[in-house]
Amino acid sequence: MYVHVNHLLPATTDSDFPRARRVHPATLALAHLILHPGRIATGFAAASFYGMRYFVDEELLAFLTSTGTRRTGAPDHVLLHPTRLLDLHRSTAVPVHEDHRKLKCADAHTTLSHMLESVSVPDALREQRWNVPDLSRIRSHLTPDFIRCVQVSDACHQSIGNVSPADPRKLRVPGGLDVMFAASVLGSTDVGAESPQETLLRLAVNDLAPGMRSQIPVFKEDGKLLTVSDLGWGERGLHLMYDGVHHRQREQRDHDSEVLAALQHGGGRVIRVTAGNLASMAKIEKLRERVVGALE
Repeated sequence: MYVHVNHLLPATTDSDFPRARRVHPATLALAHLILHPGRIATGFAAASFYGMRYFVDEELLAFLTSTGTRRTGAPDHVLLHPTRLLDLHRSTAVPVHEDHRKLKCADAHTTLSHMLESVSVPDALREQRWNVPDLSRIRSHLTPDFIRCVQVSDACHQSIGNVSPADPRKLRVPGGLDVMFAASVLGSTDVGAESPQETLLRLAVNDLAPGMRSQIPVFKEDGKLLTVSDLGWGERGLHLMYDGVHHRQREQRDHDSEVLAALQHGGGRVIRVTAGNLASMAKIEKLRERVVGALE
């Protein structure tokens, strides 16, 4: 397979961490399945076919394969899972693409379970490139590994278009996640989260008052939809907006000003949140104080 240089991923991630590979994960996974059509993509390899935008670029691409397959013979970006249950997985697998009906990836529940199982295992390199603050001082279960699992679950549910979190019992698959831990992750999942930073923001502040929800519609005076705020307490008129890199653009800044004016006109309040506000526990504590003050 030939990949045009213009189709390569940037040399660094959004967090300025050097990429281990620059070819799109779905392309790598497809190439592997063309070479090994009897295998089944799962975990982050399968998630790349489902359209998941986050994490798939750097995590290992997993494949289910028959017993007897040597794991050590795989490329550095591939993780092989030999299993006696390959036929069982194949019975629920789906085509990776309409143009490649014979090449399969695991169903969505198996895919999510295998991703969560992988991310729940501590990894020093992952901690460097996917830095998450430890929020266990706020709530004991909010360790970095747990937060990463919730970020993966949110992103996966976004990609497959689920309207509600999966049933944790469906994540009880061979080689997958412990069902009790799965229930805890899914209990913290919000399918409305559109980015990992929105997930982190939600987990950092949603204990401050009941009734917090994501994707709150904001309307103009004429009743037309103006935008949707990331998080907030709609009944209390408090909205949290996460400002990503695109908010630096002139057109986006003008839109943000219009949104702020519309909310303030209706008595609402807006707290704009940046990556810096979520970079450490100390910064998060200051953010929480701002939110508490706005809720009073």
